[in-house]
Amino acid sequence: MKRVNDPRSLGWILSRPAWIYLWLPILLITILHYGTAPSISWLHDIYRRLYYLPIIAGGFIFGLKGSLGAAVVTSLVYLPHAFSHLLHHDPAPPTEKFLEILLYNVVGAVVGVLADREHRERRRQEEIARQLAEALEEMKIMEEQLIRSGKLQALGELTAGLAHEIKNPLASLKGAAEIISDEIPPQSPRRRMVEILIKEISRLNQILDRFLSFARPRPLSPSLVSASTVIEEVLELMEPQARKSGVALVQGSCQGHIVRVDKNQLAQVLMNLILNAIQAVSPAGEVRVSCRKVQRGKRAYCLIDVEDTGPGIPEEVLDRIFNPFFTTRDKGSGLGLSIAARLVEEMGGLIEVHNRPEGGASFHVCLPLDL
Repeated sequence: MKRVNDPRSLGWILSRPAWIYLWLPILLITILHYGTAPSISWLHDIYRRLYYLPIIAGGFIFGLKGSLGAAVVTSLVYLPHAFSHLLHHDPAPPTEKFLEILLYNVVGAVVGVLADREHRERRRQEEIARQLAEALEEMKIMEEQLIRSGKLQALGELTAGLAHEIKNPLASLKGAAEIISDEIPPQSPRRRMVEILIKEISRLNQILDRFLSFARPRPLSPSLVSASTVIEEVLELMEPQARKSGVALVQGSCQGHIVRVDKNQLAQVLMNLILNAIQAVSPAGEVRVSCRKVQRGKRAYCLIDVEDTGPGIPEEVLDRIFNPFFTTRDKGSGLGLSIAARLVEEMGGLIEVHNRPEGGASFHVCLPLDL
């Protein structure tokens, strides 16, 4: 039975549960009491005991005020029938009737006190359960961050070493190719081959720079910024790319939540996610970016959603989507989402992904709110 708790007002007296479980039963029992002939004493005995039901129900539903209220009302409506000859008279001895009235109020007080105590204990247990749930949620978030950070750190160190080892020979190769290019006449077919060689070496250098940015991101410069402002600026930058691909770029609801982050790195994360979404969506599709406040454990976060209407991400690779060098595209390097995840974690947040029930993928960037 659900308890109604409104201790600051008397509105409970006229509430629907009060009428159903207290006043109407008391009224019905009283009508039966007054309408029963004194000669049928056993029925009067039953009616006197039936009064305890609404008194007990009042305690369970409304607490002490409910049980005492029902006991007082019961005493008042029973008194004329017990000690006067209004309509029919209760044939029980006066002492028994007096003790019955006294017992109504004693039972009301005891039931009400116990019910209030039980209610307080239940609320305490619910609060403990809520705190435990928050602690478990925080532990889960920390565990995910530690696992991902461990992977990124180990692979980052490996990547940095390999990138440095490869970058030096590439610099020598490019220098040698440029020297050879100067020795070959512009009209020679071999000049074109050398230009291709220089171009490909430059492309390899760019890839290595991305590897190094993953392994050793630049130091953060955190400041207080509005998440909606950063989203607006990034959407403005990405609009030409979306228009070129025939994709609608939409800004959803977003309030001015303030976060302490590196604005440039947050913009880099959002640009990466939006670009991936644009590439995943077919023409006439949609990419929507919005933000909202969420509670994770005891902490409040600004959650930035990047949602698309593409085919979504295969379920079997969802847990690997942020792993370095993992990609589902033929020409992808597998570093974009890894770098985004690392930047978000360095800003004290976390990044999540799941497939939307209506189709498409949804990336959540959770950043601690500066309250």
